[in-house]
Amino acid sequence: MKLKDIIQITVFTVIAFVLGMAVSMGTGMLGTVSLYVASGFSALVIAPPFFVMAKKVKKKPSAFIFFMLLSVFWSLMGYWPMLIINLVAGIVAELIIGNYESDKRVAVAIATGMFIISMHAMTFVKVLGPEKLVEVFTVFSPEQAQHMYTFFTPKAMLISIIVNIVLVTLAGLFGMYINNKFFEKRKEKGIL
Repeated sequence: MKLKDIIQITVFTVIAFVLGMAVSMGTGMLGTVSLYVASGFSALVIAPPFFVMAKKVKKKPSAFIFFMLLSVFWSLMGYWPMLIINLVAGIVAELIIGNYESDKRVAVAIATGMFIISMHAMTFVKVLGPEKLVEVFTVFSPEQAQHMYTFFTPKAMLISIIVNIVLVTLAGLFGMYINNKFFEKRKEKGIL
């Protein structure tokens, strides 16, 4: 992997992060509904930059670097445990993606990676509990942590899993569509 590839991965990751944060802020205004859909909706705008990056760079470990850079940005905002979640997401995405040639594998890789990320809220809330959640994530008040803990009943968790599976699947397909519609045909012209 060359410096040019690292720079391209970084640029696409920054684009994905900014778009994802904008969507997360918007879904955050939905109140409790955001606990179901925030990461899934973010996947819809993160998938296209990931897909274009993967098909442009076509080198291992591009997917892993992409997910780890996302986690670094989240860590800078106070969500350092995302390093762990994104480490798993990046490894799994890299294993799925293979040689970066198959559009379907790239779509499945981003969908699977984003699904792993979408499960972070439930995972942290249920594993840590409200008290430890406030200690680890200083951005949460005790009331917010308790609300999230009581919100994630088995029924709410099942709904969240189903909703996020649908959203990340659509995100993978959307990323493939955007890449094929706007970037694949124009490779020779040098767009991005």
